Amino acid sequence: MQSSHRSTAHETPADTRAPAPAVPSAEPIPEVAPSASPATPQPSPVFSATSQPSSSAEPRTTISISEYRALCHTLQTLTTSQSTLTQEMAALRAHQEQIIATQTQHTAILRQIQSHLGIPSAPQHQMPAPLEPTEPTPGDTQTST
Repeated sequence: MQSSHRSTAHETPADTRAPAPAVPSAEPIPEVAPSASPATPQPSPVFSATSQPSSSAEPRTTISISEYRALCHTLQTLTTSQSTLTQEMAALRAHQEQIIATQTQHTAILRQIQSHLGIPSAPQHQMPAPLEPTEPTPGDTQTST
């Protein structure tokens, strides 16, 4: 005999209430669509009513542990991607600086040849200054949990 009671013992809800920001942001927080794949149906969020008063002005939301784990996995993937992109950007900056240095050397050699041959040199163009590497600020790399 099949019971109509839905067992949720394996779906322990996880509290996902974000801590209140230390300084209120002037920018609105963007809405994010769930990233569940169509082949894997995800349980809808569980909203729990609790007798404990919330210390935050925002309502308390509870999600299933499987959705929490999926969000943690997505966060880890995004963190890894950000790290990889940061490393690639640093390598590109270094390569760009090498190209600019080589271009500067070639321009100096060309001017010497033009001077030696008595060819009037073209007006000098401003060389683009190498970009200063921008280090991510602590707020850029940390996420609130």
